[in-house]
Amino acid sequence: MEIDMTSLKYFVLICKNKSFSKTAEELFITQQALSKRIQKLEKQLGTQLFERTPRGVTLTEAGRYVLSRAELLVKTYEEFVSDVKSKIDKEKTTIKIGFAPGTLQILGVRAIIEFEQKNRDIHIEIAEFSDIDCEANVLNGTLDLALTVKPKDLSNFIYHHLIREKLIVIVNKANPLSDKKSVRFEDLKNEKLILLSDTFRIQPVILEHFEKAGFAPKVYFKSSHDLKVAYDFVELNQGIFIFVDKLTHPHIEEYKNIKIIPIDDPTAYWDAGFILKKGTKISKAAKKFIDYFIEKYKNKS
Repeated sequence: MEIDMTSLKYFVLICKNKSFSKTAEELFITQQALSKRIQKLEKQLGTQLFERTPRGVTLTEAGRYVLSRAELLVKTYEEFVSDVKSKIDKEKTTIKIGFAPGTLQILGVRAIIEFEQKNRDIHIEIAEFSDIDCEANVLNGTLDLALTVKPKDLSNFIYHHLIREKLIVIVNKANPLSDKKSVRFEDLKNEKLILLSDTFRIQPVILEHFEKAGFAPKVYFKSSHDLKVAYDFVELNQGIFIFVDKLTHPHIEEYKNIKIIPIDDPTAYWDAGFILKKGTKISKAAKKFIDYFIEKYKNKS
């Protein structure tokens, strides 16, 4: 005779609550589904467990006997599951990974979950930081590695390139620039610009290109983490936003007056990859993580 452990757990909980409805609510299932579970258990045991009356349900004599044995069985089973899970968790290697804004979106949460499923001995802890904070937390040991924009100064880091994306401008359709197929930095000389804050490593890259173009940009607003504000300003024709191509498209569908135009400059790009502290021995788990995604995205950069 094969007994369904889940149904047995439900039976014990019903007896504890003295109510089908309360138990169903606690389990986030319908009362009908719970009743079917108990009927299945009664069929497996070959006996009736509850007397159903207008006032509710009470245990039959057989039900009282099953309960006396089921409580111990369920407790033992749950302790077994907990002990096994605890042992497995202790044997897992934990990797602490930081993600700069936008990098987790490109890597994909689903891809990280798939990696963990393929590598049951590895547990990943993730957190999002600015580019600058990613670097600082890798250096102070809070993070094992980070996926962020390539640091300008690599003297303290080992860098593994992962993805390169072109820069674009986001303009209002009423702006004359919206008629262009592409723009150069020189075209932005008289425009009010929306840039990212200095916590983003892409900011000095953009400013260097303005310097090469021979002028300082007219900055209307600097965005930190809430990019929606930047899009809102463009939607209201209050400025032009410079951003990363692949990070833009998922967010602007709700805006009707915005257009994306590529920047015509082969050196204007966003380079993102993994950083590790130089001189620190990389764990096998961290190396496996890096190698997995470099292989996965090697044709996308």
